[in-house]
Amino acid sequence: MNFRKLSIAVLFLTTSGTLFYAQEKNDTVKNEKKIEGVIIKGSTKKGTEANLINMQKKSVEVIERVGSVQLAKQGVGDAATAVTKATGTQKQEGSGQIFVRGLGDRYNGTTLNGLTIPSEDPEFKNINLEIFKTSMVEYISLDKVYNPKFLGDFGGANVNIVSKEHSGKPYFKIGLGSSINLQTYDKKDFKLQDGGPGFFGFKETTYIKGNPYQTYPFTTKWNFNNAKNPFNTDMNIEGGISFGKLSVFAYAGFENSYEFSKGSEGFFFADGTPNKNYTDVERSVYKTNTTGLINLAYKINNNHKINFTSNYIHSSSQSAKIYKGYSYDVARDVIINRGDNKLTDTWINQLFGTHKLADTWTADWAVGYNMLNSKRPDRLQNTIDAQNLNLLAGSAINNHRYFDELKDNTVLGHANLTKTFENVKVTVGYDGSYKDRRFDNTTIGMNFNFITAVDPNNIDGFINPGNNSLFTYQTFQPSDKLFTPFYYTIKQNTQSGLANVDVTFSDKFVIQLGARYDFIDMQTAWTDVLTNGEVKKKNKTYNKFLPAFNAKYSLNDKQNLRFSFSKTYTLPQPKEIIPIAYYDVTSNNYGNASLYPSDNYNIDLKYELFPKSGELISITAFGKYIQNPIARTTYSTAAPSDMTYFNIANWGYIAGGEVEFRKDIYSWSNSKIYTFLNGTYMHSEQELKSEAELAKENDGKIAQFSGQTKDDIQGVADFIANANLGYNYKWNNVNSLDFVVSYSRVGKNLYSIGTNNGGNFYEQARDILDLNLNFTLNTIGIGISAKNLLNPDFRIQQENKSGTFTHKDYTKGRQVGLSLSYKF
Repeated sequence: MNFRKLSIAVLFLTTSGTLFYAQEKNDTVKNEKKIEGVIIKGSTKKGTEANLINMQKKSVEVIERVGSVQLAKQGVGDAATAVTKATGTQKQEGSGQIFVRGLGDRYNGTTLNGLTIPSEDPEFKNINLEIFKTSMVEYISLDKVYNPKFLGDFGGANVNIVSKEHSGKPYFKIGLGSSINLQTYDKKDFKLQDGGPGFFGFKETTYIKGNPYQTYPFTTKWNFNNAKNPFNTDMNIEGGISFGKLSVFAYAGFENSYEFSKGSEGFFFADGTPNKNYTDVERSVYKTNTTGLINLAYKINNNHKINFTSNYIHSSSQSAKIYKGYSYDVARDVIINRGDNKLTDTWINQLFGTHKLADTWTADWAVGYNMLNSKRPDRLQNTIDAQNLNLLAGSAINNHRYFDELKDNTVLGHANLTKTFENVKVTVGYDGSYKDRRFDNTTIGMNFNFITAVDPNNIDGFINPGNNSLFTYQTFQPSDKLFTPFYYTIKQNTQSGLANVDVTFSDKFVIQLGARYDFIDMQTAWTDVLTNGEVKKKNKTYNKFLPAFNAKYSLNDKQNLRFSFSKTYTLPQPKEIIPIAYYDVTSNNYGNASLYPSDNYNIDLKYELFPKSGELISITAFGKYIQNPIARTTYSTAAPSDMTYFNIANWGYIAGGEVEFRKDIYSWSNSKIYTFLNGTYMHSEQELKSEAELAKENDGKIAQFSGQTKDDIQGVADFIANANLGYNYKWNNVNSLDFVVSYSRVGKNLYSIGTNNGGNFYEQARDILDLNLNFTLNTIGIGISAKNLLNPDFRIQQENKSGTFTHKDYTKGRQVGLSLSYKF
């Protein structure tokens, strides 16, 4: 990283925070404090462990939170990693998607300050939580027990990111950091795609429309470029100030990361012969994140407050992958070059109000408008015969460029009115949203009229404007609309009513009865590649009534016993119900328009012990029963690596237990040793549907399993654990040292059910170890981190009767870093 780039980055950051930002932290514990007459004493900083645990203790609902103070001690930089510190959670490798109690993306929800936010990727329902930096977070709430305030599309949990609101003295803070990946920094052949988003991640390319036989359509090269100085950078500024009744918090940051790895990928038939077996795979990945956030809070008087939040996030990802190995499709060894880049702009706008209308009447409301634009402006792939170095021309997909764009606009809001009686609190509310999403994509496949040997490192030596007459272009559209994109649209209208009744029977016993009604109208349309771009439509309407029950019994001032029961549902996601293809090198995914929602029944029993302020010991037993669960699987086609989605089983269940332990182990003088431990054990099973049942529900499409009638549920690890051991030392009231050792284990879990006796795919267990050392010296902060020290293999294996085979296997690399901050 040179000084010129650093100077430009700092200048950019200081001028990029012109967005308006504010927040409202609607939380049922506010009203709960009123019911129980609780006065919270101690620090007013809401992100401290003591305050978060105290909120958990007093709440009627089961809540779990990870605070900004503890995250800073552990060196956690993003919300995805932060959530994995909570009990029963794991992050899906290769993405920022979270599994909670074994349930993945389609079962979870993500909100910012209580309002739903969109995904930046058409592959997922939830936004990549790696995008959200913990420097702008007060705390992260993980609600694993359903409450009617949440959308009924809830199975695993709702992740609510609560952004910072300024209070106290004005301050300004600037931070700089850098780190190196020990298997990346010395790679002189770290590759980046030509024409990618660039150092800051904003550069965008496209192609030239028109007649491709007169004008060469591509504006960038097919060759990869070597990256310079693959060192990670982190720069940020933040500050807060109050003007009478108005408080302002602002944050702006930029970070990038480089990751190089070597590994293998494959897909095998039932007898163990390879369909694809790439034994030598090199991956170079470069990511950037630029965030601007501003938070305005205006306190009109003691009874009325308004907040406004605006958060802009720009992220980019570039990858260059080189595959070497065997491909059954062409019956030979091949070399595949694949470059991909993605640009995403997310702008979240929220306006909130809280009002005390009378001594026993309160109201709160919120409106939001989310805009998201995500593009893959130029993906490329070449397939080369490894023996004679000819470009393979059997399929246009073997050599292609790909361009797509996702636009998502959502208007949403809610309004709640609460009346408090002597021992009863009644809340009624409305919740609504309207989503308009469009996804366009164009594939430009290459066929060659003349075949010659090429240099795998210089594809441009053959594919270039001078040889344009040697190429035939295929976009899978008729010739009269060659570059007209294929698309899908989804217009989703959700209208909901809800009610909660909290009944306080005594100082020890409180129950909450609630219900929610969701009306969902989904209108979908898409162009069908199999019928020359014919537009097809399908509309679906659902009505869901969702009861919920929460009860808390306080055994004494330090112990709670809780019980919860609820019914929820899980909607199929856009990429799952639109029958278009997402092509990858080792597998292809297709949507299935015949999918329908699952129904979920959830039960929890929890014991909590609060030995002293900031400490917690809890034990939880939980169960989930799912009717008609949705899952990804291979299915019966000519290509055994094709995958799709089915309501794959008649029923499934997950049963498990959780243990959490937060405790100061030993204190002396100005020092203390503390720990934060949690562990989750789970077991799952589902009754698979027969071929006849699948064919009836899916217009003849079937999955032929490997003789089993029951199997595990996708994503449910047998065991998950986090262990954190920390040392804290304070002196002179303003200086401190924190040293934290963090260990995590994620057990083996089902990645995908295999078919045609090919065997299931399992993500193997892995262990992760991080060290973090932080110094605070008056106004200066120093951080030293060492992450992923065990450098485990992230391995997915395919298991069948003929043996165990590697589907994917690579390591991320150890990372060491240094950060500096100055606050004034």
